[in-house]
Amino acid sequence: MLRKTLLTATTMLCLTLPALAQFPPPGIYDCSRADGSAFGTLTLFVAGDYDFVTDDMPRGQGQVASSGSQVQALSGPLADIELRGSFVTDDHGDTVFDFETSMGAIRCALPPR
Repeated sequence: MLRKTLLTATTMLCLTLPALAQFPPPGIYDCSRADGSAFGTLTLFVAGDYDFVTDDMPRGQGQVASSGSQVQALSGPLADIELRGSFVTDDHGDTVFDFETSMGAIRCALPPR
């Protein structure tokens, strides 16, 4: 009986804890430099996998890690340019990323509908 009560209490506690990791929303994001010029396309998949296409460097895949709204590239071309930053999702579900890289600031957002 004690074992069943302990298991139930543990399950209830785990279900009420906030999520510790929040992955950025999947999607195809247009990226631009701080001056507004096009930089490339970032395709985010579930669990932090990505594909990045730009004329400024070779196309590649990799993975990003996130903690809350903070994002950092772990591998691939975005790690090569030391990408790190954050994202914000508004009430309509639209997400915008603001990154710092060794190539300067980059903003990525879903294309206008």
